[in-house]
Amino acid sequence: MWNVTDWQKVVFSDESRFVLGTDDNREWVWRRPAYYSRSTSIVMRGILTGQRYFDDILRPHVGPFLNGLSGAIFQQDNARPHTARVSQDFLRHFQTFPWLANSPNLSPVEHVWDQLKR
Repeated sequence: MWNVTDWQKVVFSDESRFVLGTDDNREWVWRRPAYYSRSTSIVMRGILTGQRYFDDILRPHVGPFLNGLSGAIFQQDNARPHTARVSQDFLRHFQTFPWLANSPNLSPVEHVWDQLKR
């Protein structure tokens, strides 16, 4: 059984799609992980592919953040960009939290997306 100290090592990551207007302008917003502080959001237009996820999120933001945290465990869901080979190859260098198929979403970021969409 995990305790509070164990869960404090988990770095949750998530993104959400927002449709702005009637022309189906899709904006992807990804929240940079942070502990006990505000963090920046990254807004991307268009389709979020595995390569874009690697180029725009993992390499410039997630990698440096996790390298600075001893014992951090990175958690993301099984969205296609997350399971792409380029993403998985990059994340082999870090400890990740396994995500089983049909698992409930444990990420507290989901509640933030829900509020923003309302």
